[in-house]
Amino acid sequence: MEKISVSIIVPVYQAESYLQKSVETITQQTLQNIEILLVNDGSTDNSPALCDELSRRDKRIRVIHQKNSGQSSARNTGIEAAQGEYIGFMDNDDFLYPKMCETLYKNAKNNDADISACSYITKDESGKTSHDKHNGKIYKYDNRQGVKELLTREILDIYVWTKIYRKEFLNKENIRFEEGRSEEDWLFNRLAYFAAKKSVMEDTPVYLYIERQNSTCRTFYKKNLKKYLDDVCYRMQLIENEVANKYPDLQFWAKRQTIKTCFRVLFVISKHSRRECEPYYSWIKKYLYTNSQIVIKERYYWEMSLVGVVLASYMPTGVYFYLKKWKNRKIN
Repeated sequence: MEKISVSIIVPVYQAESYLQKSVETITQQTLQNIEILLVNDGSTDNSPALCDELSRRDKRIRVIHQKNSGQSSARNTGIEAAQGEYIGFMDNDDFLYPKMCETLYKNAKNNDADISACSYITKDESGKTSHDKHNGKIYKYDNRQGVKELLTREILDIYVWTKIYRKEFLNKENIRFEEGRSEEDWLFNRLAYFAAKKSVMEDTPVYLYIERQNSTCRTFYKKNLKKYLDDVCYRMQLIENEVANKYPDLQFWAKRQTIKTCFRVLFVISKHSRRECEPYYSWIKKYLYTNSQIVIKERYYWEMSLVGVVLASYMPTGVYFYLKKWKNRKIN
């Protein structure tokens, strides 16, 4: 039996509208000795039957049915079942370019890397593309360099679907998705890059991310604001604490990434009341105040004016919500 080079794990949930076209882009990979694991996570639409039908058409497709437990659980189920030397992931409504598996696998083998990464292009539902500037260069990282690149996100992204991981490495280091949390890609990759001896990144787009307005990741905070805020703050604090303990010389980059996330979260908070956003809003305000020197120094990185970052760092919590309430007041 031919050795499987790459296993692609696809968590499937309510995906009948997109799944077939997405899976076809995996079956059309130039690297043929792959397997495709469709993990049906308790779908109640026609997805389970569609998964089974796709597996009958291509012997490389295996289907696992489980009760609804969330994307992280489905991915973990796939990792346990995967037979490939390397493991990759795809969302059930995205697309792979034909040479994705070949490119990632070739770079992994040529560099004896625990993780091999490439880049992606984003396309919205109107067909407009973004994140579409790439230089095609190959970057090789040792452990510390890989962690720094993950924190800076200047070349390397934090998504699991642009990467393949050596399965032996994942098992040895007990790297799995943290179930019950959002921010799962950040949490998984922090485990992977903190443990990887070697990783490689080719800045070539091989994955097409479809940005859908009603996707779970774009609407999650609207459906469960408290959990969204709790998970984001949990992730920020966890990674920054681990960087302080294991890579103290990289603390600036960890803090810069935390600050960037704080500004993103403040945008979400601005649409809600203070009561809905505590204690997370107060924690963010305290963090920005404590790290105000970095906030001000790096203002061009957040694309903010000096006035904007000073207000974000120093404006008292009560004043912020009073002004927000006044700005959003109804005019009769």
